[in-house]
Amino acid sequence: MENAGLGAFEFIRSQFAELLKRVAVVGGVGQNGGDAWVVARHLFNAGFTPRCVLVGDRAKVRGDAAVNLNALELLGVTVANVHERSLSGAFGSPLDAPIRDATLIIDGLFGTGLDREVTGVNASVIKRLNSAAAPCIALDIPSGVDADSGKILGVAVEARATVTFACHKRGLHQHPGAKLAGRLHLVSIGVPAPKDAPWSQLEAADVVGWLPPRGLDAHKGVGGHVLVIAGAPGRTGAAVLSGLGALRSGAGLVTLCPRHGAQSSLDGKVIELMTADLPASIPSAIDFVKSEMEKKHAAVVGPGLGLDDDARQLVKHFALELEKPCVLDADALTIIGTELGDLKQAKAPRVLTPHPAEAARLLGITTAEVQADRYAAATKLAAVSGQVTVLKGARTLIAHPDGRGHVCPLDVPALAVAGTGDVLTGVIAALLPGLAPFEAASAAVYLHARAGALAARADRGLFAHEVADAVPLALTSCRESA
Repeated sequence: MENAGLGAFEFIRSQFAELLKRVAVVGGVGQNGGDAWVVARHLFNAGFTPRCVLVGDRAKVRGDAAVNLNALELLGVTVANVHERSLSGAFGSPLDAPIRDATLIIDGLFGTGLDREVTGVNASVIKRLNSAAAPCIALDIPSGVDADSGKILGVAVEARATVTFACHKRGLHQHPGAKLAGRLHLVSIGVPAPKDAPWSQLEAADVVGWLPPRGLDAHKGVGGHVLVIAGAPGRTGAAVLSGLGALRSGAGLVTLCPRHGAQSSLDGKVIELMTADLPASIPSAIDFVKSEMEKKHAAVVGPGLGLDDDARQLVKHFALELEKPCVLDADALTIIGTELGDLKQAKAPRVLTPHPAEAARLLGITTAEVQADRYAAATKLAAVSGQVTVLKGARTLIAHPDGRGHVCPLDVPALAVAGTGDVLTGVIAALLPGLAPFEAASAAVYLHARAGALAARADRGLFAHEVADAVPLALTSCRESA
């Protein structure tokens, strides 16, 4: 607790020095409150005069939190007490003046142990903190944010920055918790991060480790050959974008294989992409792809393929029978539907890339339920299918069937446009020949997000093909920053 509070104080003093004239420190009765009292003590010892408020029953303050609260008061710092009755008193609340006059607020109400909705006096206090003019710094996690999922437990603090302790919390990396946390700063408190944590945050160094520079004697065979089984007549744009994503990510060759009658709309669109029309009959199409895959290293199945009976037959066969690694996306996921468990019988690894609505259909739940706990949804998708699953969206998640997972920490709102998911599908496919599916999907997600950030001119207006074009720059950027 001492290390946590001291680390938070040092960050606050270095980053918010101009706001330390009148600091309001608001703590709860638990150990998160104890962190707040340590911060207040260091503020006092540095010559500042924090105005401290304990929310809740003083008798419930125990352990190290009680030790630090007593130490603060022994220094002569007054700690006001706010409880249910004091909020509605005739002469105002002890919280009113500290919050009204504050230049900075420290939130130490609740930490990572909160597992219920915030109500009563605590909810009222959080609302007052959010209505204050002064910015708020949260300790460990904004009070009211679920540390595991990032959802709001009734009401939550809106922080300018969050100082988190020992390791990142999952709730800090999924919205709305990520937005409420503001800027994140990690403080080491002298204890090791858990070695058995199932989820970890992706970094540029991970991508660099998975994708070392190619040899000077590299040739197109080194990058592998990707077959994109996608596109129906009038719906070939997604196939082209997947192909572009694969080429820009290092595939040596890419062949687009649309349904019968769609090839004419592809010829000449991108001269680097080869095309091969699927035969019209289902048996012939299946035999054709089987023959083609003997010379290919990975495949994409689904984007723009259609949902008619022929498309369903093709997807259900390819999803199980292709003997090379394959990315299943878009229409393929819709066709698979709740028969997700069948993918455990696939003859080679599959990577699933659902957006939240597709994930909801696969799990037989609502999109809102998926978004309420994206970690749980991604984990279940991977476990039920037995395949690596990429749950797309802000802070995309990559889940392994064994329970491990990666979270992409990059927020790129400009990626919220049609076609960027098709590009990601191609990026994953390009990396599958050289990496295990979990690493391929993780590296692809990070590169894709970084490419979006590099290509974006604002928070909107991005073209999907611009994301594909920026993937090589994203890899270079990773190598320069790792």
